[in-house]
Amino acid sequence: MGSAHGYSDERPRHEVCLSAFSLQAREVTVRSYGACVKAKGCTAPVAFVAGRPTRRRCNWGRPGHDDHPVNCVTWSQAAAYCAWARARLPTEAEWERAALGRGTGRRASGRRGAGPGCPAVTLADPGHPFRLGCGAGGTRPAGASPGDRGSAGLHDLVGNVSEWMADWYELRRYRHGRHHDPKGPHHGRAHSVRGCSFQCLPGSLLTRPTTRQYAATWDPVIGFRCARGRH
Repeated sequence: MGSAHGYSDERPRHEVCLSAFSLQAREVTVRSYGACVKAKGCTAPVAFVAGRPTRRRCNWGRPGHDDHPVNCVTWSQAAAYCAWARARLPTEAEWERAALGRGTGRRASGRRGAGPGCPAVTLADPGHPFRLGCGAGGTRPAGASPGDRGSAGLHDLVGNVSEWMADWYELRRYRHGRHHDPKGPHHGRAHSVRGCSFQCLPGSLLTRPTTRQYAATWDPVIGFRCARGRH
């Protein structure tokens, strides 16, 4: 876990042991989240800018976006959905293990590289940086990117939307975290986020599976998927 060539919060590179777990193959969609809202297990995503609700790049309520990943949800809303689905949010260690395929012979150097780009992965168009989502202006349907599928069969690990993790974020966690089923600290100001989104450029360090991010509230670039197994 981690990288010797990435950001300081990815160091040191170290080994961890994980109990068996599984992750959803695709990010949770608007349609699936809507079923939870209808069952009153979730609250509807409502994004506010300057006190006014907005739908800009938020998929909830947008025609034709039922199969897109639900975004503009807070960490609490994501956790509530997973609990309703009898699951939970994944830990950083679980997500990185699934994304890298470590233990199956695959390795990642952590260095910057060209990497896959549009249209294989839903990122920003490198020729036109303001053409987000390969010109879609945002997300594409979950699992629709042919080049964004990991060795474990998981879709959209590089692009489309970043994903909420179960862990609270801590900068120096790798220096003193436990090595068996590691989790974040018991409290914090922001939760960890993994993966890149429709606004990332190919080759960015943010597209690497070991890169750690964090957020304190909803964002159009953040969605989630659920996990099952011992926590």
